[in-house]
Amino acid sequence: MGRGCVLAAVAGFLLVGAGCDVTNPGPVQDEFLGLADSHSGLVKGSERRLAQAIKNLGYASALAAREIMPGGQTGNHGHSPLAQAGHFEDGSFGGHFNLAQQARFIAEEGLRRFDSPDAEPATPENRAGAHLWAGYAYRVLGENYCEAVVDGGPLEPGRLYHELGEQHFTQALEIANAQGLTTIRNAALAGRAQMRMWLEDWTGAASDARQVPEAFQFFVTLDDGDPLTRNRIYFASVGAPYAAFTMWSTYYEDYYLETRDPRVAWTEGPFEFANASLQGFGQVPYTVQLKYTSGSDDIRLSSGREMRLIEAEALLESGDWEGAMELVNHVRTTTDSPSPLEPWPANSLEEAGTRLKRERAIELFLEGRTMGDHRRWQANGTPGDLELPDFESLSQLFRDNPRHLCFDIPDSERERNPNVPIESNPRPTG
Repeated sequence: MGRGCVLAAVAGFLLVGAGCDVTNPGPVQDEFLGLADSHSGLVKGSERRLAQAIKNLGYASALAAREIMPGGQTGNHGHSPLAQAGHFEDGSFGGHFNLAQQARFIAEEGLRRFDSPDAEPATPENRAGAHLWAGYAYRVLGENYCEAVVDGGPLEPGRLYHELGEQHFTQALEIANAQGLTTIRNAALAGRAQMRMWLEDWTGAASDARQVPEAFQFFVTLDDGDPLTRNRIYFASVGAPYAAFTMWSTYYEDYYLETRDPRVAWTEGPFEFANASLQGFGQVPYTVQLKYTSGSDDIRLSSGREMRLIEAEALLESGDWEGAMELVNHVRTTTDSPSPLEPWPANSLEEAGTRLKRERAIELFLEGRTMGDHRRWQANGTPGDLELPDFESLSQLFRDNPRHLCFDIPDSERERNPNVPIESNPRPTG
C-alpha cells in the first residue's frame, strides 16, 4: 500500500482524534500529520487497523486450528468450502493481509513523522504506543504468514516479522521504563516474550514473561457500533441472523460438558442447525461459543497467564517437564471456574507436551493464536499431541483438503509488487 492510500484511509480518524469539527474530512494535508494533535490519531489508527485484521484472521485461522466446526455458510460471514476445511487457496485473503500490513505501516509512518525535523514533539505515550502497536501488528503477521513482505520489498522468511516486532517492543519498553508507563511496559514485555518464543530465544522469552504480573491483560478494542470493528467471531456465530460455525464435534464440545471450564464455554443455539449445509455432511448441529457475547467484546493480545505458559514451554524445551507441568497446572487450577479444575496428569516429556499444548489452546481459545502455535510446534518438533478432533471422519471435504498452517501472500501483493514472484511457495499442512 502506498503511503498516501493508507494515510488517507485513516484521515477521518485523525481529524476526529485531533478534536476538529469536520463533517466530511476527506484526505488530510501531508503537512498536518506532523502536528501534535495528529499524533494520537496515527497511534489509534494503527490500533483500529489491527483490530480489523485480528477479528478476520482470528476467525479464518480458527477453522484451520480446528477450534470451530464450520456450518457450511459461504455467503456473508462464511468462507469458501476449502477455507472451511482450513485449506486456504493460494493468493486469497488479501483484505486480511492488507489490514495487518496497514496496522504496522501506520504505526511506523507515525514514528517517522514524529522524528521529522518540522514535526511538533511527540509525547512519550504516543511514541511508545506507536512502537507497541507496530510490534503487535508484526506479531499477527508472523503468526499467520510463513513468508514476509515489508514495504514493497522482496519475499523473505516469516521470521523477519518476529525480528522487527521484537525491535519495536524493545523500543516501547525503553520509553515505558524511562517514563513510568506501567501498562505499556507490561504489554511490551509480554509482546517481546511472544516474539522471542517464536525466535526460539527461550532464555529471553522466559525472562520477559516472568516480569509480567499474572493479572495483567492487554486487548485490542472492538466496537459493535461500526461493522468494520465489530467482533466478527461473535457476530458470525450468535444466530442473529448468522450461524456460520458451531462448537459441535470440536474438542471443546465434550471437554466443556465434562469440566465446565469457562474459557471454552458454549451453549445450545436458538435453532437446531447452523446456516447452510456443510459439503459432504449436510446440516450441522448448532451450538454457540460464549467466549464473546457481544460485538463490542475486545480480543486479548497478551496476558500474565499466557506468560506463565511461555515460562512452562521454556522449561519443557530444556527437558524439565516436571517444572513445566507445575506452571501449566498453576494456570489451570487458578482459572475462575464455578468448580475448581483438576490438574492435568503427566508422567513423561511427551505427556507434558500434550498437556501444555492443550492448556495453551484453552487459555488462548478464539484469540487467533492456535493455528500459529500448531505451525511453530511442528517446525520445532515440540513433543506432545495436538489432540485434534476427527473432522476427517465426518466429511470428504476435510480428508481431501489438508488444513494449512499459514496464509499465502495474497494476489493483491504478488500482482503489484515486482519483487514478489507470482507463484506461491508450498505451505506447511498438518
